[in-house]
Amino acid sequence: MKKLLGIICCGIVMLSCTPSGEQGRKEYKGPYLGQPLPGNTPELLAPGFIDTGMEELVITFTPDGNECFWSVRFSGLETILTSRVEKGRWIEPEVAFFAGTWYDGWPVIQPDGKRMFFHSNRPVTNGTSGVTSTFNIWYLDKTASGWSDPQMLGIPVNGNDNTTCPSVTRTGNLYFSKRFADATEKLCRSEIKNGVYQEIEILPPAVNALELNFHGVISPDESYLIRPLYGREDNIGEGWNYYVSFRSPGGEWSDLINLGQAVNSIRCAGTTSFSCDGRYLFFDGLIVPDPIESLGRNYSLKELQERELRDPGKGSCDIYWMDAGFIETLRPQD
Repeated sequence: MKKLLGIICCGIVMLSCTPSGEQGRKEYKGPYLGQPLPGNTPELLAPGFIDTGMEELVITFTPDGNECFWSVRFSGLETILTSRVEKGRWIEPEVAFFAGTWYDGWPVIQPDGKRMFFHSNRPVTNGTSGVTSTFNIWYLDKTASGWSDPQMLGIPVNGNDNTTCPSVTRTGNLYFSKRFADATEKLCRSEIKNGVYQEIEILPPAVNALELNFHGVISPDESYLIRPLYGREDNIGEGWNYYVSFRSPGGEWSDLINLGQAVNSIRCAGTTSFSCDGRYLFFDGLIVPDPIESLGRNYSLKELQERELRDPGKGSCDIYWMDAGFIETLRPQD
């Protein structure tokens, strides 16, 4: 574990180093790291800061856009990084105070900003009776002094089988992936009433289209869900594509609809998330880099390491974002 933390810290320190020839580290200021707000074309999110040569996954921002958490994957493990605005600028990424030891991932902040969820294989606490699974959903509450210590959700969300990939609506209803005794994995929902999560609902076959279903993300207003899927006739490019299923006011779900060329022309890496107001879609994409003939000069080992750790688009998963307004145009008219 000390070796793991050393790798994380080394990567983060190297990301903050000033490469040869640069005149100082770029400062990031303003909501969403001061990035130009995207339109209908996907854009890399803060290249060199959020998007680097590491494997970045799900990202979540507070409602004001001034604090964020995201997953990174390496060496068979995931952990959660964070950054926030202090004294008018974003601080260098660091391992979140509650992460760095266990397999922690998939952070998501409830749209009202009051609670954050994530999944983890950290040990089950004594105070949560009846939960025996390895992976469970945990949460932190926002307090006057910051985020609370993590607490694990109890039954029925967690239980005897792994529960992962939390996603939450404005009203607090929780969506997640759950393994079952027959070795299937289903996308599920648990409605919250008077602060208590109700018995889980397995989403219908229109959404759970495969034997193993995972990485489903609900929109803040609970009007549609996005998930990765493969093997359909309308598949764009190679591998997985992102699809959407629309939910009616009565709770019926539409068949899955391909999100289209703008999103799926970038190879799907399987994870999505939304800004708290639902305006922006974040998704994980992978572009295989073209071979290059020359770097133009002799690079030192340090420069090569910095180049690989700092720059996105070198065969690693990167986070893209775009305006989510196009999704509603895909809703079936009937």
